[in-house]
Amino acid sequence: MRTLFLLVSIWLAGIVLADSGGERPAAIAEADMKAAYIYNFGAFTEWPESNRISFNICTLGDDKVGRSLRRYEGKLISHRRVVVARLSSLAAISDCQILFIGDSELPNLGRITHELGQQAVLTVTDAPVLSQVGAVIMPEGQRLAFEVNLDYCKRANLKPQSNLLRLAKSIRKSD
Repeated sequence: MRTLFLLVSIWLAGIVLADSGGERPAAIAEADMKAAYIYNFGAFTEWPESNRISFNICTLGDDKVGRSLRRYEGKLISHRRVVVARLSSLAAISDCQILFIGDSELPNLGRITHELGQQAVLTVTDAPVLSQVGAVIMPEGQRLAFEVNLDYCKRANLKPQSNLLRLAKSIRKSD
């Protein structure tokens, strides 16, 4: 069932339509599709054991994606209820399992990476900085695609499942 949900989400990304001069609104908002990708990154990744009660998906610097992620609150990832937090500072980033970094916070990417170190936090962005984060969501024509940085995931003790990796546009790994 989870695989079906992932495949449907990815398929829906392919039907996202660009707003062509106001004639036709997008079939599915881009922020909603990014939220679906982020949720599925969590659902299709093996996470290290944790005593945390909730699975925290956080956004930093992107309110649209944060609002779209709200529809996943209460769902389960790794047997824990999803909680969505829209952060306004770096203070709580280590409390996240997934951290979506918006454009306005890209200047802080080095600090974010340093503060997280090897913690099991999957960082995701929509900027072309795959060497510094775990995953990047990017437009590809009129749909969205994603790339995965396996080196980052390995350092953070995260294991993306093979069915997720098969759908990635590219996979960065040093091996």
